[in-house]
Amino acid sequence: MKGYKLYLIIGSILILGYLIAQYNKPTPTNWAPTYAVKDKIPYGTYILYNRIKDILPSASIQQSKTAVYTTLKSKKFNKTAYIIVAQKTDVSKTDLEQLIKYMQAGNDVFIATYDLGKIRKELKVQTSTAMSPEGSTLNFTNPELKTDANYGFERGIGSQYFSKVDTSKTTILGVNGKGQPNFIRYAYGKGNLYLIAEPGFYTNFNLLDKYGAEYAAKTLSYLHGNKQLIFDEYFSAQKNTTTDMLRVFFKHPELEFAYYLAIFSLIIFVLYDIKRRQRIIPIADPLTNSSLAFVNVVGSVYYHERNNLDIALKKINYFMEYLRARYYLKTYDIDSKFAQVLIEKTGINEALAKTLTKHFIQTPTMGDLSDTQLINLNESIEQFYKNTQSNGTRTV
Repeated sequence: MKGYKLYLIIGSILILGYLIAQYNKPTPTNWAPTYAVKDKIPYGTYILYNRIKDILPSASIQQSKTAVYTTLKSKKFNKTAYIIVAQKTDVSKTDLEQLIKYMQAGNDVFIATYDLGKIRKELKVQTSTAMSPEGSTLNFTNPELKTDANYGFERGIGSQYFSKVDTSKTTILGVNGKGQPNFIRYAYGKGNLYLIAEPGFYTNFNLLDKYGAEYAAKTLSYLHGNKQLIFDEYFSAQKNTTTDMLRVFFKHPELEFAYYLAIFSLIIFVLYDIKRRQRIIPIADPLTNSSLAFVNVVGSVYYHERNNLDIALKKINYFMEYLRARYYLKTYDIDSKFAQVLIEKTGINEALAKTLTKHFIQTPTMGDLSDTQLINLNESIEQFYKNTQSNGTRTV
């Protein structure tokens, strides 16, 4: 009985300490990208929905929580803008047909998303992410909106751009620091389709910044003249859908504390029960080296995914890290002069240095990469390692 009392006292003290710590800890910031108009968290769109009248004061606002087809079917709209801000906008073919009819009647559609889903093929557009450690800079092509200094963004906002567009049907409205388009327009009859490469510009986090709010306002200024705004909540709501069995517990703080308390008590019981029982000690098998098996599994996953560009970018990143650590090279701004630096620092021949530099410059700008191109990149990097090892090159 004395043993039970000791464990109960220790367990009670630990549980009490845990509950006190949980009660007094600050509420962590929720960085979930919901893009919902009701959410005041950093990646919600509460500010956009409640302050868009500052940009379009004459327009009335309504929400739509149903699919595009259901919202627009059998209704006549005039001078209306349909705004979609979501992580993914998987517009069906039926929805797209309805949107086209809607635009041809003199209305506008504004979509800010990372993933356009199936309509990418219809619009002949592809997106990519710029690799820039200094952050993203953007500006407009319209002289009335363009500023002398580019707009800068934090937390990766502004890094995505359109790597492929149908220039015969699109008008480029905004570009990044490298001149790559991130904001484009399609004309449909009397209306327009505006696409911006990501939704982060319209989140609470970005709109609380002076220049972030200015950039977002300028993009939305293209909707001037519309008498009504329809805010789509259908696609942003899909992002929040969850099938987690424990979602009810974690939704309510009281149930969450009860859940953790039950787990903690179970652990104490198991630890106490272990002390009371004499168990057979099993024979431990010697440790095996599973590194090769792990490499085979990872390699198989990448092979079946067939994402050659992703593999190439990772190989380049790892190789750049090797050059920085071994040869103290600056690899953040690669240009044609980098080949001479490689020759001087590593001692490789001119042909190999130029080939590697060409890969470093061209690969991040490609929308896709063939097997042959990936193999050539890999062979060039392997040749570099062989040459530097055989030459006995030392760091400077």
